[in-house]
Amino acid sequence: MPLFNNIVSIALAGSLLMYPAVAAVTCKGVDQELTKQRKIEFAELISKSVEGKVKPSKIEVDSFMQSDNWTVVYASTPIADPGYFFFERSANKQTFKDVWGGMADEGDGPQLVKFAKNLGANEQIADCFSKTVMSD
Repeated sequence: MPLFNNIVSIALAGSLLMYPAVAAVTCKGVDQELTKQRKIEFAELISKSVEGKVKPSKIEVDSFMQSDNWTVVYASTPIADPGYFFFERSANKQTFKDVWGGMADEGDGPQLVKFAKNLGANEQIADCFSKTVMSD
């Protein structure tokens, strides 16, 4: 059994090197608590935003940022690369605004803030979005 335990330990250590943990970004004034209810709610909203091409149960919501009436969630769907989905709440209803996906290069932070602000997002959510993307 010791040989088996050593093999398992080596395999686990190797997987940590291949898939490093992403440090959580803390953003002042932004609620980042991803609850089970929020996962369900935003999976349904994302499903609607892709015109029902994906069932909510197939959408994985991985992070959440909310400031005032703006919410950004990072989610994966089986039909596209993962992305940051932007929603604005008005009259107690969340409205999908846009999605940002891809890789950011060093120095892209200001362009990410500008992207979010062009949607109408507030300063806190724009900065948090940028910091989060740039930390990946």
